[in-house]
Amino acid sequence: MYQIDILVLIVATALYRYLKSQNRPPRAPGPTGWPLIGNLFDMPTSRAYLTYAEWTKRYNSEILSINVCGTNIVILNSLRLITELFDRRSAIYSSRPQFPMVCDLMGWGFLFSTMPYNEDWRRRRRLFQRFFPASRASEFQPQQRAYVRRLLPQLIQPEGDFSQALRHFSGGIAITLAYGINVKSENDPYINISERAISLLNHASAPGKYAVDAVPWLKYVPDWLPGAQFKRDAKEWKKAALQFREAPFQATKRDLEKGAAPLSYSAICLESINASTEEERQVQEEDVKDTAAIFFGGGTDTTMAVLLTFMLAMTCYPSVQLKAQEELDRVVGPDRLPDFIDAPSLPYMNALIREVMRWRPTSPVAIPHGTSEDDICDGYFIPKGSVVIPNVWAILQDPETYPNPTHFDPERFLTPSGALNNEIMNPADAIFGFGRRACPGAHMAQSTLYIVAASILHTMSISWPSDAKGEASDVKYTDGLFPTPEPFPCAIKPRSKQAEELIKNEALSTY
Repeated sequence: MYQIDILVLIVATALYRYLKSQNRPPRAPGPTGWPLIGNLFDMPTSRAYLTYAEWTKRYNSEILSINVCGTNIVILNSLRLITELFDRRSAIYSSRPQFPMVCDLMGWGFLFSTMPYNEDWRRRRRLFQRFFPASRASEFQPQQRAYVRRLLPQLIQPEGDFSQALRHFSGGIAITLAYGINVKSENDPYINISERAISLLNHASAPGKYAVDAVPWLKYVPDWLPGAQFKRDAKEWKKAALQFREAPFQATKRDLEKGAAPLSYSAICLESINASTEEERQVQEEDVKDTAAIFFGGGTDTTMAVLLTFMLAMTCYPSVQLKAQEELDRVVGPDRLPDFIDAPSLPYMNALIREVMRWRPTSPVAIPHGTSEDDICDGYFIPKGSVVIPNVWAILQDPETYPNPTHFDPERFLTPSGALNNEIMNPADAIFGFGRRACPGAHMAQSTLYIVAASILHTMSISWPSDAKGEASDVKYTDGLFPTPEPFPCAIKPRSKQAEELIKNEALSTY
């Protein structure tokens, strides 16, 4: 009798679910899946943004849906849909799906950018916004200026590696702003920790890279099992995540205890802790540690990727470079470097930076969002627990918004009179995330990009080496969460003897 009751319950449940599903709108179109595994073998393992854009054309739909081993994945390929869901319906679309490879096995779950939409996330977000709002950006400008002035001489070294110099700059400024640590000019231990950890994170975060992200129960297979190399790798890589989180933070704590901590996000937050119990103090300290880590990590790779693309664009488009330099000469003059106060008077320079971010987006597929309730979009059903992927590349290459999108043209962001045209979507609004999950440090990243790019163009000429002419299409990009140009030749020279002296003198003033 008991077995019959169980059988009746199973049949009744299955019938209920079937009848309920018949009353729902359909799922969005997408590739036809297989029983049980769904679209597991349709998931792209590299350059997913191109596959998603191709699917949009194939199925004539801005919204796509696939199912991977029971997980519903929705792909958004238009700004209209992303704005509707992530902004207007943010109460439903503000969570994050948990990817086992990165969050669990590699130990990166402490990053509040990957956390679900819960009280832990809200507490960290409030902390970051309280102590690092855009209104306090000017407090950190001296550190930004100093790092730019130290970078410039490295770029004009005859045998220098501009790519490595930009990597060192991006990591160094992030470490200093987050922890107050002044990094060494070469072989800095904190830079080394950062580069290894972020490189591994970038590698593992590429969409479709690991089956365990689509089939979460695989994280429980034994390490020794054939095919479980991902678990053995993650066990080793987890050490890098731990170092990344702990090493610079503990250095700041030591400096505070000695009364010698420079201005930094971590120092400001730690000095403001107000706890009545040791347990409460520990919770607040962990929050500071985790928010500093996202400051440190998020700023490093994004800044570096955009700057490398900027160098590629200037190498390939000398007429654009010349127009920016003419504006800088007119506004700034030859006797000083550009400053933050000059930005409103440099519309072409600002348009150029926007075009760099649009032309080769540094995060072509944004970090996915997760749904906390069932929803309907454009007549299609999106179930609770879906993974929702915004295809940033499709937005920034949309010819309806950006005519002739493959062409590098800063003037698309200007009015006929030469002013910035804010009616045209600023690519930063897509690059730095959407809705409640938008990057809270975007203002700092953008100001850093401006001051670096303007200082480089004001003092240097960038071109292909005389023995290595090429085209932008010749340079391939790495695959990962933050794609960067693969190594390319680039000749960097001072624009004049006066510019060379300015570079040297400004660098000396920072020591």
